[in-house]
Amino acid sequence: MFTDYHRTLIEEGISGFKLDECDNSNISFASATWCFPDMAQFPSGIDGEKMHQVFGSLYVNAMDSIYREKNTRTYQDYRSSGMFMSPRNAVLYSDTYDPKEYIQALCNSAFGGLLWCPEVREAHSAEDFFHRLQTVILSPQAMVNAWYLQYAPWLQFDRGKNERGEFLPEAKRYEEYARTLINLRMQLIPYLYSAFYTYYKEGVPPFRPLLMDYPKDERLRTISDQYMMGDGLMAAPLYQNKKTRTVYFPEGTWYNFNTNEKYEGNREYEITTELDQLPLYVRQGTLLPLAAPVPYVDAQTVFDLHCKVYGAPSATFLLLEDDGISYDFQKGQFNEVTLEAAKGKVKLKRTKEYKQKRYQLTDYEFIN
Repeated sequence: MFTDYHRTLIEEGISGFKLDECDNSNISFASATWCFPDMAQFPSGIDGEKMHQVFGSLYVNAMDSIYREKNTRTYQDYRSSGMFMSPRNAVLYSDTYDPKEYIQALCNSAFGGLLWCPEVREAHSAEDFFHRLQTVILSPQAMVNAWYLQYAPWLQFDRGKNERGEFLPEAKRYEEYARTLINLRMQLIPYLYSAFYTYYKEGVPPFRPLLMDYPKDERLRTISDQYMMGDGLMAAPLYQNKKTRTVYFPEGTWYNFNTNEKYEGNREYEITTELDQLPLYVRQGTLLPLAAPVPYVDAQTVFDLHCKVYGAPSATFLLLEDDGISYDFQKGQFNEVTLEAAKGKVKLKRTKEYKQKRYQLTDYEFIN
């Protein structure tokens, strides 16, 4: 069977697959044509054209079934999807490499309840590379897809020079920038895990266009390059060769994640974001849990939380506490942890005594 080969790899410890070319190409020249022809007939009775529409979904479902048999979660990439794929632990991606299209796809996929994964590998300048990396950090799956490069792309983002081992003069500095950005992603894991928990419980996409949160704001009908991450964060990635861009803020008050600068809503601002920062903004009233960065996450990881409370004397935030690797949470083996800010303090409360404590509060601050 098709799954038997992959089952062997999974038994060896492979935690997920990138399901490449499960879409279809009708391009006429041979090097770009793959998959079966439209006229093909399958035992189920459907033809090749119909199979093209569901093949990616069948591929993901087949792989996902193996992990579910093992009571192990996975997180995969695939290039084509039919409907009703939001319950699967997978993200869509594409070989398109236009940075603005990546951002727009992040927004548009949410209307189908789906997740999109941009990629980063090559670039034509430092600004181009780090803007791509910033976007990846602020996406459902932070993936540096540089498998064909000999060295890390932040050391040399030109493919030919990378293969020849010709590093950029600023390679060490750029390596520090990349480390800073990746550590910022690790800081956001508890927040993102909570957003995915809401996705599981309520169907609200963790990454979604602003229009979903502010449907009455007509200005947002034409904005496709900014999006919400959970309920409290807004991303406005850069995609041009400059460190500034115009950012529109919906109603309310917002804070710059990097500087704590405040912005009033229903207005546009021209904002500068350095290459080692995130183009990220925090909604007033948000209690943001940030974890001390760790090199990886496993079932034994305990997150040390530094909480920031933005522009409000009181706020709450709900965290999911479970083993992080199995489906046992569906059997009630989890805990909901509440972070509660009031009277100048933040406290951590548990609703029940789950066997394993994954979060501990280390400190907090209120930002006015």
